[in-house]
Amino acid sequence: MKKLMTVCAVVGLIMATAGTAQAALDVDTIVMTSYKSHTDGTPDFYPWRFEVWVELDDSGSLDHIEVTKPGDLTPFTTIYEVDGNWEFESSGYLTIAALQGDYPTGEYTFDFYSDSSSLLTFNLDNSGLTEPTNPVNFTYPAYGATDVSLNPTFTWTIDSGAGDALGLWLDSDNDWYENIPVSMDTTSWEPLGPLNPNCTYDLEVSVINAKDLNGLAFPTMTVGSDEFKYGLWIEYLNGIEFTTIPEPASAAILALGMFALRRKHK
Repeated sequence: MKKLMTVCAVVGLIMATAGTAQAALDVDTIVMTSYKSHTDGTPDFYPWRFEVWVELDDSGSLDHIEVTKPGDLTPFTTIYEVDGNWEFESSGYLTIAALQGDYPTGEYTFDFYSDSSSLLTFNLDNSGLTEPTNPVNFTYPAYGATDVSLNPTFTWTIDSGAGDALGLWLDSDNDWYENIPVSMDTTSWEPLGPLNPNCTYDLEVSVINAKDLNGLAFPTMTVGSDEFKYGLWIEYLNGIEFTTIPEPASAAILALGMFALRRKHK
């Protein structure tokens, strides 16, 4: 998240100053998160990261986004569009305490600019969040599996009380599936549509402790003339990699070639 993917993260958002919201700028979703990444259940070496991502229905004249930490006067990052994405991710930290030393909890200010003209300004407050207790444990597919069907059902287990909600992501170079947030009772997921054959995917399921979720929907806020969703949370992300089966035609050709090779060998 990809992508993504803070200090304690989750919502408790407070609207600050509304700039001159221009119709050309249409914000869809803003997420600020702190996450601990796992690979097949094992924490990465420096697992904690702070992440911000912004999704826009229409970027209009947006040039950049400045984000300022609680209590600071100058932004700690300026976000520009890269390959269609507006996002920031910190380097890795060994513990959440170390992460929060650089990215403290509190009100973060977001300023959207068209060159030097302000389009939108508001605050997001990610204080008051706690860590989940543990990540999910995948039961299908196995890490590194190379025989996953094109219409799979992914499954996992999770202890009760581990978090507030789940986030599901599946991506490759050609596909992107997302389902967030969903109930903690969810232990399986089928992405819409068949996957690509003979393709390597990354599957991520996050246990989220969130603030101000409206049931299992993002809360919304309105600044000027723009209404958008926002999310703030801390998450435990567990990820695996797998490869789908070849398309039937390729599999048949491969089998025929192996048969011919076997006959020749005899």
